[in-house]
Amino acid sequence: MSRDKRRHPILKSLGLIFLAFLLYFTGKALLWGRWSAQSRTPLPRVELSAEEAFADGILTPEEIAVHYAPEVHAAVNVLISASGKGDFISAVDFDGDWAADNNWEYMASFPLKATVYWSVQETDTHYFVGYCFYHPRDDAEIWLDKHENDFEGIMLCVPRAENAFLPPVCMYTQGHGGVPFYGDGLTAEAGSRLAGGLALDGDRPVIYITPNGTLSHAGHSIESAAGHSLYWSVGDSGIRYYYGGEAQVPLTFKGAYTDNPCSYALEPLSTLWNRRGGPYGPGQTFGEYAAFNGDNYEKNAANPAWGWRNKTEFGYRGSFLSDPAWTFSRAIRELSLSPAYTLNPYADWRLTVTAVSAPEGAEIASLRLLQDGWTLSSPAWWHLTPEGEGRWTVEIAGEARQTLWIAAPAESVWKVEAIDTAENAVNGAEVEWEAVYLD
Repeated sequence: MSRDKRRHPILKSLGLIFLAFLLYFTGKALLWGRWSAQSRTPLPRVELSAEEAFADGILTPEEIAVHYAPEVHAAVNVLISASGKGDFISAVDFDGDWAADNNWEYMASFPLKATVYWSVQETDTHYFVGYCFYHPRDDAEIWLDKHENDFEGIMLCVPRAENAFLPPVCMYTQGHGGVPFYGDGLTAEAGSRLAGGLALDGDRPVIYITPNGTLSHAGHSIESAAGHSLYWSVGDSGIRYYYGGEAQVPLTFKGAYTDNPCSYALEPLSTLWNRRGGPYGPGQTFGEYAAFNGDNYEKNAANPAWGWRNKTEFGYRGSFLSDPAWTFSRAIRELSLSPAYTLNPYADWRLTVTAVSAPEGAEIASLRLLQDGWTLSSPAWWHLTPEGEGRWTVEIAGEARQTLWIAAPAESVWKVEAIDTAENAVNGAEVEWEAVYLD
């Protein structure tokens, strides 16, 4: 009995400490998001109809980006990252400079004006419309999940029509290397994941951005708002970003998304793409070709869109920006996409492989593509059709395609070689191929 009495003050003290922490975090959850007493009349959403866009007979990439500009439901975790500010979207140069290695430190000191980066590519059958979202911090409760800068996004697959806009038929989203596809009535090819249907408001996708945090559905990964995952959103906090043509700072993020509207501005992805060649290092935007310059917790941990990679045998770094026609056609069975780009400003290289020949009796099972000595392809990429006399024509994945559009540095060294079933290079085999730098 006396031993229990000696413990009682210790237990009481621990209880008081626990209660203090509980009150502190509960208070933050209840109060943060009400930090501003300001109010403003929401800007109207910018609409661009087909009649307006096609009136002059010329449809520009920017008009396409405006028409499909998404509605964004961004969750906010108020317990970390300047009481939730780390979940605001912004421009990379929000602090007035292009140094990305001071953005973690400056995030709390500058207004984070909502900015969305857009891209448009075209084939003769489809538009591919991308939107990217930047956060100064990928933050979490534990240091292993933290790093400076964060860049995630979506890509829409939209059928082309004469003098009309059609709704997207498919979308993929990006978050930490996981790339789910969304669409109705579609079937995923082996190695790809169809995560659900599209949520649309007219022709605009409605998407959900997860908040900073440690759980699986966190870290600003993006999902369709149709049945998106649940996340413990502290204080029921969120922002509804929409395209109003002006980059605003959220006034509040307490309560339902619909109660917290905030207009964003559109900025062409070329603003960042044009800086990909460096200079690199301290005080610069990029630490290397496909990584933002960052020095908090993990060095150069965040990738721009030309550094994203789908973790399947048909994905390669940058293909989700540089070659969206390949990406969609390899992932979704029902999409009939032309590989012939009429506009693609986000590829550095055009690599074409047409045929392979070998000495009599040589075994040719597939090909191998190498960049700077590293294998970029898998054997499943290549479909070889024998023509006789030791010669085969080549198609990429059997899709009447012989060209890849690749994002890679100008100094990249390419090699294409024939391999046997053991994936050994075949002596004496010659591959007919060409790599052209486009810039």
